[in-house]
Amino acid sequence: MEHNTSANPTLRDIYDRLGPRNQSVKDVLKLLTDRGVKASRAGIYQTIHGRSQRREVVEAFLEVAEAEFTRRRQAEERTRQLAASE
Repeated sequence: MEHNTSANPTLRDIYDRLGPRNQSVKDVLKLLTDRGVKASRAGIYQTIHGRSQRREVVEAFLEVAEAEFTRRRQAEERTRQLAASE
């Protein structure tokens, strides 16, 4: 898995950083459904791969990715704290 190191990262780059078999599309679909926005898994993937620019999907994906990266940072910090307390 290669990451784009250009000055213009894409949604696909973010998706790739989430790792294989991540739950981001499922989480985006749930978020959009909860907001009353109709979307499909295929439509979300089209947006991630740059074939669509649907604003609601882009925003939902960025929210989900940001929450996941925050969760991972917090888990890493908690792990360091617990390891240091022993």
